Amino acid sequence: MTALSLVAGLCAARAESPLESALLAAVREAKFADVIDFGAGNEARPVKAHLNVPAKKIAQPPNVNVAVIQFDADGKMTDRAYVILSRDYPNGLIVPLDRDAGASSVRFIRWDIDRSNGGTFSADDGHQLTTKGWTNNPPLTAADDLVSGRENAPYQFMPPYPASLFKLMVAFHTLRMIDAGKISLDSEYNFAIEGAKPDARKIRAWLDAMITVSDNLATQALLKMFHDTHEMDALNREFRELNLGTLQINKTSPKDGRGWQTDQINMTAFDTARLLWLIDGGPGELWLDANKKPVTAKFLSDDSRAFLKKTLSEQAFNNCLTSANMTGTKNVCAGIPSRVAERWINSTNAHVVADGEDFGVDIRKSNAQAEVSFAHKTGWTFNYGSDAGIVKSLPGKPFRHYAIAFLANLGHRYADEIFSENKTFPAFDKSCPIFYTQKIPALGKAIDEAVIKLSAAKK
Repeated sequence: MTALSLVAGLCAARAESPLESALLAAVREAKFADVIDFGAGNEARPVKAHLNVPAKKIAQPPNVNVAVIQFDADGKMTDRAYVILSRDYPNGLIVPLDRDAGASSVRFIRWDIDRSNGGTFSADDGHQLTTKGWTNNPPLTAADDLVSGRENAPYQFMPPYPASLFKLMVAFHTLRMIDAGKISLDSEYNFAIEGAKPDARKIRAWLDAMITVSDNLATQALLKMFHDTHEMDALNREFRELNLGTLQINKTSPKDGRGWQTDQINMTAFDTARLLWLIDGGPGELWLDANKKPVTAKFLSDDSRAFLKKTLSEQAFNNCLTSANMTGTKNVCAGIPSRVAERWINSTNAHVVADGEDFGVDIRKSNAQAEVSFAHKTGWTFNYGSDAGIVKSLPGKPFRHYAIAFLANLGHRYADEIFSENKTFPAFDKSCPIFYTQKIPALGKAIDEAVIKLSAAKK
């Protein structure tokens, strides 16, 4: 037996916590390997390549990572779990977790869409142009590592691009700048780029648009502000110093805040869940940073914490781990039973209308029956889907309090089997657009129900 296999065997032999067992079971039950794939492409090719043939089942299990941190009534962590799924771990894997550094037993590989697809494909007819191996052809090198020094780690995972979930990092650092006295929520930033009319807004307005409706222009503005004020290096350094080293934003453009490269903007589910733990503000020492100093809720001011949690709670796109925007509709699975902020509910027909998207469902009844608040941020593109936030039970509902993060290469290119004959993506339906495979909200519901049971057992 090699040293590497021995370490892997020892890790696999460790006792599973109740939350770890429940999370692994929920991921397995979701059966993500059964989704259909409309074919390789990107946002520039938003229609099905093969209109005359049904979409096929995904060729390999998708790369999914999901993490949950469970809290008690005082906000103290009681359990945590991190599960990864990929072609390397088709049955899912519980990742052994460190107290401070997170998932150091995993060699995290920078996302490479060509490795995932097996090569490159024609945008015209979908035929394969080149071949690329999963971990060979070419072989992996140190340049592929997201965190250095883990070439001999017992496990290996390629975390997918987080899509708009990365805006959570942008919001967090903006509030850190506010706490440092560099700007305020009422400071005005003038976003001026070549070829466009300047746009001046208060920081609070840029943040609200970026988080609640995932506005890309607002994100560009804040990233350009970071570049203007030499804050990009500080953002990445601070996450590394917090022992959240898989959270990074690199190689964005100082000219316009764009250049969001899928291998350079990185997040993993467990580090995202820990960031949410910090945002939530639990008591005492949360973990130790890279310098062995305690990380506590004091890292973020009470005012900044309250603003960010409120903004996240007013998320308009409740259609990933939760399906609250369209609960009870045909082909839609129930998810985390969360409440939708009133600002997005049309006063006439009670449809959720967000950023021009009408979800086409009267949600008055389901919103009245909601059991939790979900302060969260979603991400969605052709190839990627993500959602992460803080779940807390509403008064009178079964107790649960947890942070959850889900990241996968499951954008609207992938859908449920029932849509295999579609000529366009379910996301483009005029009535009740379905952005994600409904295996994702079903996973959210299963996790929520598991946390309710585990929380009750701890009382």
